[in-house]
Amino acid sequence: MEKQVVVLEPSTNTHRIEAQSIIKKDLGNSILKLTIKGAGVVTHGEHGTLRTESPNVIKYIQQEMNPITKAFRNAFD
Repeated sequence: MEKQVVVLEPSTNTHRIEAQSIIKKDLGNSILKLTIKGAGVVTHGEHGTLRTESPNVIKYIQQEMNPITKAFRNAFD
């Protein structure tokens, strides 16, 4: 059985999760809920591999507030 892949962060060095099956739900505000079946394996070229057997995975982008404008934006490292 072929595994499903979801790109968590599209970039030149992509974060991705692979599992037997993946159901995505966009919760808004840069938050994504993934319901997976089987072991989920998160890979990224610059970091180690992360494995989870939890059926629920939450992916979010850290946000920061500009103290002057009070506007929120996605944080970048």
